[in-house]
Amino acid sequence: MKNVFLTCLCGLGFLSMLFSCSDDNLIGESLQPGQDKISLFYDTVHVQSKTVKVDSILYRSSTAYLGEFTDPHFGTSKCDFMAQLYCPYNFTFPDDVKHIDSAYLYLYYTKWFGDSTALMHVKVYELNNPLTVGQSYYTNLNTASYCDKTKLLGQVAFTTGDMYSSDSVRALSTYYTVVKVPLKLSLGNRFLSDYLTNPSDFATPGNFRNFFNGIYVSCDFGNGAIAYVTHSELELSYGTTLYSSTMSGLRDSFVIKSSYFPVTKEVKQVNRFSHPDLSKYLNPDDAADSLNYIYSPAGLFTRVTIPSSVFTTLSGKSVNSMKLRVNAAQLDNSTYGMAPPTKMLLIRESDALTFFSRFEMNDDENSFLATYDDDNECYDFDLSKYGQKMVRNLDKTASSDETFTPFTTMLMIPVTVITSDDGDQVRIEQLLSPSAVKVRAWNHPDQPMKLELVYSKGKLN
Repeated sequence: MKNVFLTCLCGLGFLSMLFSCSDDNLIGESLQPGQDKISLFYDTVHVQSKTVKVDSILYRSSTAYLGEFTDPHFGTSKCDFMAQLYCPYNFTFPDDVKHIDSAYLYLYYTKWFGDSTALMHVKVYELNNPLTVGQSYYTNLNTASYCDKTKLLGQVAFTTGDMYSSDSVRALSTYYTVVKVPLKLSLGNRFLSDYLTNPSDFATPGNFRNFFNGIYVSCDFGNGAIAYVTHSELELSYGTTLYSSTMSGLRDSFVIKSSYFPVTKEVKQVNRFSHPDLSKYLNPDDAADSLNYIYSPAGLFTRVTIPSSVFTTLSGKSVNSMKLRVNAAQLDNSTYGMAPPTKMLLIRESDALTFFSRFEMNDDENSFLATYDDDNECYDFDLSKYGQKMVRNLDKTASSDETFTPFTTMLMIPVTVITSDDGDQVRIEQLLSPSAVKVRAWNHPDQPMKLELVYSKGKLN
């Protein structure tokens, strides 16, 4: 009988939490005697929200994105990149090399977004001006400042699904999905000629960067796919003689060898993203729109503002739980529809620029991480620690944190969590792959964006 009574009591307590209420909405009281009695309350608070257009983000990624895709809801995303090439220390060509026989740029990728059969056309240009190794670059950089497209090195058509390779080739253990761009032999022979006359240009990576500024890789034709390029390298092939290892000075054979100049972490690689027709598809500034939008790469964020009056009302009380639920709406479940970002960061707006440059993780005071809930189609942010800090700072209690700066405006930013080889989370980066989600705004008629609060106070409060 006792168990039945407890079950009913718990059920009634749960049902009471489903109602929006004021201080009069008492969930329950503790069994403390006299003045130590604690009362627990539940409340919901509406927040303000607005879609924010973002023209660029800080680029920090080893992956280069290449291609173009048009989404029926958000418009076109174009991705291209510039990169320097790495030359190993004390690089040498064999002494008997007279000319370069072939030159290729390899763009390796294992993933892509969009239609694997979409025909794309890529061009490779030489940079007129160098990138700076120690400089931070944003994704809206003006490529015309570095490349005027007068030095075309090569071009080729491709499909991300590699429709040109046979099944037998795909079955090989050495097979990789790659865009193989044939380059002009004049580039390779220029490398060889300069090496023969000025070998110091190839003595160090820095000297080589002064000799060759780098490449710009862009698609000028095709729409429907974006390749995630994980590695790029320039290959120069030539004929050379091998000598016998047992009989000194005797020729053994004539072979074809290659030298490689890859894009590595020691050199600069920068992606550019653009959304040229975004305004034709939606108006982020429409205050009457009951949806907010989040779109990557570098397209749209959502600003969330918590009314400061919330914390005034909570003065003298303890915040037990503060959660922000953001509900997705009108998901695109088509074959090539953009999926909601898996991870979403809610961060103090004033920190949005510096957070990613400092290689940080969320601290649950100024930044909050949520994982997309496929079953409930939402993001749940736990703001409990933040709520406690806000109230304590307002009350100026002994437990208030002087290092905490109160704030009420935040941005929702799609992100990815970078892990170490051991699986430890090491930093958060802004998401660069195509993704999008529509969320119910503060003025949505059915499920407006709001905070869910649980707070407590003593009898004498």
